Amino acid sequence: MGIKFIAVFVAMFVTLLLVATVSAEITVEKVNNGNSGAIWTTKGDCGTSQQDVNQYNIGETVYINGAGFNPEEYVWDITGQPGGASCDPQIAVANGTRVVNESGAFCFDAYTVQQGDCGVYKATVGNKHDNYNVIPEFGLIAGLVTILGAVATFFYIRRK
Repeated sequence: MGIKFIAVFVAMFVTLLLVATVSAEITVEKVNNGNSGAIWTTKGDCGTSQQDVNQYNIGETVYINGAGFNPEEYVWDITGQPGGASCDPQIAVANGTRVVNESGAFCFDAYTVQQGDCGVYKATVGNKHDNYNVIPEFGLIAGLVTILGAVATFFYIRRK
């Protein structure tokens, strides 16, 4: 009776695994919406893919552009990347929804880079992504260099 129990248990496990795999494939297809579009970021205004901008300073505006999307409503966000790549790791600094019309194209003012933002951020619309980098403000770097220089000078003078 022990072998029958194990055989039934294995059969049930395999069946559940197959059902979960098929469900996952259906979910992925539904989330992707069969969308073959593309997104890119520009600063200051809307632009073409040749104007793809991936470097931003504090105070500049990130515009998200897209083309080739199916007409429907899409969820979008801008999220700091994990692992020390961003000052906002895995935090959505901006998000919302966007309706795309029959043209399949869009452009909108998504986010103004804030004081304290730095590193890599990912813009996402539906299942499409584009990364951009925020350059830290020079004042912070200059301040740190000044403080380190003062400390080094202090220890140099004390040594004599």
